[in-house]
Amino acid sequence: MALVGLTGSGKTTLLSLVPRLYDVTGGSITIDGVDVRDLSRAELRRHVGVAFEDATLFSTSVRDNVLLGRPDLSGDEAERIMREALDIAQASFVDDLPEGVDTRVGEEGLSLSGGQRQRLALARAIAARPSVLVLDDPLSALDVDTEARVEAGLRRVLADTTSLIVAHRPSTVTLADRVALMEGGRITAVGTHSELMATNEHYRYVISSLDEDDAPAREEAMA
Repeated sequence: MALVGLTGSGKTTLLSLVPRLYDVTGGSITIDGVDVRDLSRAELRRHVGVAFEDATLFSTSVRDNVLLGRPDLSGDEAERIMREALDIAQASFVDDLPEGVDTRVGEEGLSLSGGQRQRLALARAIAARPSVLVLDDPLSALDVDTEARVEAGLRRVLADTTSLIVAHRPSTVTLADRVALMEGGRITAVGTHSELMATNEHYRYVISSLDEDDAPAREEAMA
């Protein structure tokens, strides 16, 4: 499910309710019928993987950052899962770091670019193999070509995972089989991209706005 709306429509706030960055003040958020407030923080983290635009890395190795949500793994299995996640996130740059995946990153480690941080945070969310994957514009710092390769890999992941994606670029909308249009903190329409384009004037306006916002980034990346 992609969430689409103008700035301030409530997309990020709604998404943040799932991993309980905020708690609902009315109604409930459930996973497989269980209220997220009835799950321990540890249980919730096992069920929900997140990757946000402002990517956070911990002051430890690349390996430990990517496998943070998989304490159950070790040896060859841990290596395989990590490599699969790094491949999907187009994060092969880690092999060129001074100590490869054992290089320390984060506030007390090697400084990485915004795009590199985003790709490692996305790899961490993928490696966790969550029941629900929550993505809030996690590719915003990537150039167009890298973004396209990441999205191609993400399609394989999303095919088997319940996902909520905040769409800030038109290409992101195509990752979802359903789209929810948000206005003023409420979901006002739900359908496929094609259905909403054909029937909802405000949706068409929002998508055209995303196209306009994305144009400078495309031009800069191709320059």
